Amino acid sequence: MTTLKKIETAGDLQNGFIELSNEHLKLRASDNKEFQKEFVKTFSDLIFSQNDEMLEKLSKTKQNSLLNAVFKATEAGASFAKKEVSFIPFEIFKKEKKGGADVKTATGEYEALVIFDINFQKQQILKLQNCKRFFTAEIHEGVKIINDLTTGNYSFSGDNDVTKPTIGYYAVFISTDDERYELFMSCAEIVERAKFSPQFKADNYKKTSSSIHYEKIVVRNIMKLIPKISEELRSIMSSDEHSAFTDYIDVTEKKDNKLEAAKKELAEPTTDKIVETSENPENSDPSESTEKEETPKKESGKQIKIDNKFF
Repeated sequence: MTTLKKIETAGDLQNGFIELSNEHLKLRASDNKEFQKEFVKTFSDLIFSQNDEMLEKLSKTKQNSLLNAVFKATEAGASFAKKEVSFIPFEIFKKEKKGGADVKTATGEYEALVIFDINFQKQQILKLQNCKRFFTAEIHEGVKIINDLTTGNYSFSGDNDVTKPTIGYYAVFISTDDERYELFMSCAEIVERAKFSPQFKADNYKKTSSSIHYEKIVVRNIMKLIPKISEELRSIMSSDEHSAFTDYIDVTEKKDNKLEAAKKELAEPTTDKIVETSENPENSDPSESTEKEETPKKESGKQIKIDNKFF
């Protein structure tokens, strides 16, 4: 069975990334020579475009997480060196019980997240064979927006005065057969949609004008409407729809059956319990008139904390 090369230092990563790439792609049964070449190039861009601090974090990133990040970037055709995609490290913390309190302790490892640049995403849309025109625009206060319910298209009236507050963002894709695919989202709708991401930060959405955070949500959602979307864009979409980082559970520990515990709780409420006792106190069994409640043990796990420094 093939095992991945062990990486412990930045030097190990710089010297062994080609071997690590080949081992990873072999495990994934990826035998496309062109993709293998691009994977090594993308990995090289990531490693040799970092400063010493980030390079050290790369070497401490969980290998599967790091290699999956490189795989996603390669699928999308994005370069770390050209800033078309960014690598964001999330520090991993393990939750432990110390003195009756939950204490988070850094494990020294990181999880990888890739974020694609908004301009790179728009360039990928413009490269589509069926794209005649594509653009985005900010809509400002004073503009009346009308959505035609029979066609799904939008019409606007009034001056789009850029000195006034931004009320929303608009994107339109016009195909080579002149079909229009449009999307307008108000700033409030964009924020609500953004909240679905576990990496949501309210501070990113305080400024509504000229905001890549607002624009990116609209671009991501219009990509879902565009027909004949490329594999590169599909990869970007799957990476952009961030899933939550869940706690790591130590599978070597004995775990309680939470479902059974919940059923028991519902069947035997802990409040206002009525206990039947024998009519003859002398013959009564004390064990029948008392109940012992067990508190399920809390499971220990690892949590991942974002390094805000890289935003």
